[in-house]
Amino acid sequence: MNIDALVTTDGNQDRQVFDWGEIVWLDSQDHTGTDALTVGKVTIRPDKRNAEHYHPNCDESLYLLSGELEHTIGEEATTLTAGDLIHILEGDRHQATNTGSEDAVAIIVYDTGTRDIEFVDADSE
Repeated sequence: MNIDALVTTDGNQDRQVFDWGEIVWLDSQDHTGTDALTVGKVTIRPDKRNAEHYHPNCDESLYLLSGELEHTIGEEATTLTAGDLIHILEGDRHQATNTGSEDAVAIIVYDTGTRDIEFVDADSE
């Protein structure tokens, strides 16, 4: 085993930047070869939201480290604060809106190494 191949450092993390914030990918099949999970750190800026979407091949758990989010699954919404976790089932449409005055930062985990995403509005992200 080469332990260095199992470490993702700041210099080799994939970063996706959007108008609403960013996702830094920490672990996935592309990073360490795992088939079991994908892990990222997402930041959503104040008064911004990500595009409504769903994952056709995996569940997602979002653990909020800081800030405040309104998270919508289907037609239902709930408010999350630091320390809260929400679990989203495979195929459920969802979206997160930062309702606070500071960045909302969360760890996101998917139960596959190859997470897929589909946007509800085809013109989104």
